[in-house]
Amino acid sequence: MPYCNQCQLIHGEEHRFCQRCGQLLKGSPSTAARPCGRCGTLIWPGQKFCTECGLPLRVARTNQEEEEAPSRPPLFYPRRPETMARRRQRRPGRFLSLIALALIVVGGIYVFYKFISPRMHVSPTSTPTSPQDDLRPEVEKIAERIRSAHLNKDINKWLSCYHSAYPNLGRVENQMLELWKNYDIKEVNYRISNVQRVSDREATADIVWNIQLYDHRTHDYTLVRQKYQTVLEKGPGGWKIRDSKEAAGG
Repeated sequence: MPYCNQCQLIHGEEHRFCQRCGQLLKGSPSTAARPCGRCGTLIWPGQKFCTECGLPLRVARTNQEEEEAPSRPPLFYPRRPETMARRRQRRPGRFLSLIALALIVVGGIYVFYKFISPRMHVSPTSTPTSPQDDLRPEVEKIAERIRSAHLNKDINKWLSCYHSAYPNLGRVENQMLELWKNYDIKEVNYRISNVQRVSDREATADIVWNIQLYDHRTHDYTLVRQKYQTVLEKGPGGWKIRDSKEAAGG
């Protein structure tokens, strides 16, 4: 079975790259399978439940280790009973002083919130949301439309995410059609960061795309990772991508 050495996950035979980190998958893991403690089905590294009986493997492994763990002597010798009895009888006033201190603290908090806090209270105003929290859902909507357009090879949905003033939009459209002609888009993931509002109608964001392609000509899989510094502009139809530049780290 294809196996990811970094994520410790087993994939199906149709996968060439790890679906979590994108690393090239190797052959079967070097670690041998072990039988399930309940039904005896072989368990491979990375499984959390038995595929036959549904036994939680972590619980089963913990119970097995607890049963096999030899009894060890205590790290410290227990105190003598007479010593512990004398210590419990020593200085009962310290316990009472702690109780008194706790009562004083609770009373001070009650007085503050009951009498002082109402005088300092100011009528709250609406707290403005941060620019990133305000715009991030809009950027996610655009990225999700682009992801859906890739998977369904829908050029109209793809174009609806870009502003009419996007540089060389016609040439980029032809490149996208050529890509879809030669490749099947198997998986598309994205990560959004550094969302910032420049003005009421302009914002910027960094988008990292992870796209898994299947080449019809070579019958091979390719994982493409690209990072773009994106400029968005708000128009009558909502937020759209007006410009994007490939950045380092992709």
